[in-house]
Amino acid sequence: MALLFTNVSGFRARVELEEGVPGTQPTRGELIGRGGNLLFLPTVDKAALKRSLAAGSAFSWDVPAHRGCIISGPMQAYAPIASSRLFTNFVNSAATGAATERIEGHRCQRVEAVVAANDGSITAFRLWRADDLQGLPLRVTCTSSSRPLTLTLSRPNLEIPPDDLFLPPAGFTKYDSALALLGELATRQQNLKRRPSALPDANEVPLELENRAPTRPM
Repeated sequence: MALLFTNVSGFRARVELEEGVPGTQPTRGELIGRGGNLLFLPTVDKAALKRSLAAGSAFSWDVPAHRGCIISGPMQAYAPIASSRLFTNFVNSAATGAATERIEGHRCQRVEAVVAANDGSITAFRLWRADDLQGLPLRVTCTSSSRPLTLTLSRPNLEIPPDDLFLPPAGFTKYDSALALLGELATRQQNLKRRPSALPDANEVPLELENRAPTRPM
């Protein structure tokens, strides 16, 4: 799905991902993009942090390079992540006879897209690209999955974020792998359960990632 957002020079928007599974809450946050780079900053509240410190993690992804990093605000740390799954072909076409729709006040064209990977898998998407936002998709649904999957952008804004926004903040500790970082998160989570008063203020967590460029309040 990340490939679908690489056609825009720069953007920022609120994002909601619905998996269509009964009882599952949507994943919400902010999505920032610049060319092939994407950054997801999750919406964090104190209740979520009590369940798991991993809720305070952001994700940066370099789409062409197939790699990125997980960034933990509570731990002031990051770890590299990568994917061996390469996307070898991407085809999209306007839906024949599809009427334009307005999403968030923007006129959008419905487009059908198919993405093929090096493991032989093929994923189909239906997306609505905003004419006045360089074709930025404001809604994406995965049509080849057995479970409904819908991603929606709101309050979109075209802007070009600084390059260093997609890099780990200066001074953050680097872990060799995401597994090592998550292991440390789990250990600290157990310590916090024994000392609940040590839980950081949830309002302070995202600010550690936002010092480089202010983000819209979530």
